[in-house]
Amino acid sequence: MGTAIETTQGRDADADAGNKRHPTALLSSAYSYAQGSFNSLISPSSRQRAYDAAYSFASKQPILFTFTAFQVLFSLLPLLLFFSFALSTILLALSAAFAFAFFWIGIACLFLIPTLFITASLAILCWGTSVGSFVVARRLFHYAPTTAVQHARDGTQSPKSEDTLVGAEVVVPNGVEVKKEDRFEEAKSAE
Repeated sequence: MGTAIETTQGRDADADAGNKRHPTALLSSAYSYAQGSFNSLISPSSRQRAYDAAYSFASKQPILFTFTAFQVLFSLLPLLLFFSFALSTILLALSAAFAFAFFWIGIACLFLIPTLFITASLAILCWGTSVGSFVVARRLFHYAPTTAVQHARDGTQSPKSEDTLVGAEVVVPNGVEVKKEDRFEEAKSAE
């Protein structure tokens, strides 16, 4: 048991020693990361040209350069704070707008989904009724006897011969003559 405690204490001492060396290594890696990021944004040659131009401007017109430098120095912090405030306000407004919109869209979905379920059920019911009615009507039409009146060759009507019409001509109410076998062909082709 004593050995386990000494081993743990030894590890803690090593960890403390590592933490003491760690901040300098962390700062060094942070600096190199920042330098690499800055170099990727603005190349060192472009930065050197800007430094040379600023040095040349400062040597030729020192009063104007110091005025500009003080203006930038004192105005930079308020400008950065203002732009960070504006950006955070825009982000807050957008996030609030998205949250508001998603909330009300969710509430609307609570009404939409049951409504769509009911309307889809009614549509299926109406469709099924229509298809069923069509199938029943087609079957009834196929098996129903013809109600057209046969004209005898002498021009008289013979209601008794309606069931035995095979090749005789029949008169449709609008006066167009159609053969009975043609009507059954149309009914059979509709199936």
